[in-house]
Formats: sequence, structure tokens, C-alpha cells
Amino acid sequence: MSIHNTMITIFVRDCNQISQSFYDSVITNVQFHQLTCSCSHSACLSVHGYYRRTVKLASGALRLRVCRVKCSECGTTHALLLSSLVPYSQIPLTDQQKICRDFEEGKNSSLVCEVNPSVDENNVKSVLRNYRQHWREKLRSLRIPLSPLNDLIRSCFSNYSSHFMQIHQRANQLFLYTT
Repeated sequence: MSIHNTMITIFVRDCNQISQSFYDSVITNVQFHQLTCSCSHSACLSVHGYYRRTVKLASGALRLRVCRVKCSECGTTHALLLSSLVPYSQIPLTDQQKICRDFEEGKNSSLVCEVNPSVDENNVKSVLRNYRQHWREKLRSLRIPLSPLNDLIRSCFSNYSSHFMQIHQRANQLFLYTT
């Protein structure tokens, strides 16, 4: 796996809170000298730029401005994501977890659409397909439960160096953000 295809996920306890102001406050308070690049250097990352990504929230689509940092040692750039966001997905982590948990409990997985009207039946089908193809057996093999969510996040990073429901095989480092 190339070190140039990496990201840094900042662990936040409240995975229900997704907004530009919350994201900005977390990024503003992160001590960049504590972050480690995939080349193993620390105190070498600085803001390089931003990009936009869409997140489907109950209030509608949010165009989130995501920070990228660049390593002064190796030149690699990293996106800084919050643990409430699944890399390469518009569906928030809490909604994906609920869809998977409802599926495992034999409930209607589409109930999340009532709580978050931005998520439709096709999104639910896609989440379930990805869960069954990529994550269900991984969780079962190590007896990792789908909840509580904070434990699920930490277990997936600890055992797979990936965020739960992260499909693209990119290295992803978890940074334990403390307030």
C-alpha cells in the first residue's frame, strides 16, 4: 500500500455532530505537531489546502470544506477527516452503523430514510452491499460488535487500519483528539 494514499482520521466522541463549524473547531484545536505522517515523521504537517465533499444530513446536503495537510519531509498530503465521516462516502457513519445494525437485527434497514430524508433506498442498498462484501465477516471473525460506535471505530482502526465501512484500500491513521 502506497504511503501517498493515506488519510488521517481525527477521533471525535460525538459522531452525530457534523457541521462546518464543528469540523473547523476540531481542526483549529488539533495540535498539528502531534500528528504523524505516514513516513513516520511528526511535527512536519502543515495546511496545504482544502477540498469539498458532500455529506447527506437530515437537514439536507452539506458541502463540507475538508482540510489537507502536507508533510515537509516527504511531500505527502493527507486529508483530515473526523471519525463521524466515512472516507469516500456521503452517508454519515451513524447512519451506516444504524443500517447495518438494523440488518443484523432483522429490522427494516430503510428506517434510517425516515430520520434522514437525504438518504434514499439506493443508498441503503449500497451500504448493505458494502457491509456484506467487505465488513460483515471482518467484524464476525474478531467478534467486533456494531455498537457502541466509539468502540467499533477504535477496533476497526486497531485491527484493520481502516475506518468502519471504508471500502477503498487506503491507509488511514486514527488520531485520538482530546479536548
